[in-house]
Amino acid sequence: MKKLQLLAVLLLLPGCAMVVHDGGKSTFYEGKARIVMPPFVNATDNEHAGQALTQLTGSTLLEYEIPLYQTEEILGKTADESASKQEARDLKIAQDSKANYLLVGTVHEYRYKSDLTANPAVGITLRLVSVVDGRTVWQGTSSKVGRASSSLTATAQNAVRDLVSKIPLKTTSQPLRN
Repeated sequence: MKKLQLLAVLLLLPGCAMVVHDGGKSTFYEGKARIVMPPFVNATDNEHAGQALTQLTGSTLLEYEIPLYQTEEILGKTADESASKQEARDLKIAQDSKANYLLVGTVHEYRYKSDLTANPAVGITLRLVSVVDGRTVWQGTSSKVGRASSSLTATAQNAVRDLVSKIPLKTTSQPLRN
């Protein structure tokens, strides 16, 4: 009876979130390229922009069935000003975790515009780096402006989904498509 009540409550609650959880026991991700994603560089005035878009991107990667390797150690770091040293450390973590790629991000806009409409505006750049040789194999930028009723998070999610859908990944046994 309690399960039916819980189900009824859950059905009545509005929701637009998707949760993807592998639990580490599934063979679902076997043969797929694996990504390590450190916290994104925040080039905005909003102190939470980098963390917010890092989390949104992680969820979106899983939504698109792209295996993501993250630990609390990786997520607890912040991207510092010495990006080249930080990227070298992140590349080492990716190699140690047997990942194929490092996904590096920069948030360059995350705010409500200051004009009369006050629409949310988000800009993000993602760069996919080969763990084998450290070269950039793909890079993309997305910027979105929401409408008056849009939230900053919804606009950010649209920008992230736009980019993640364009990441050219195949299985680990197949080369990255050009």
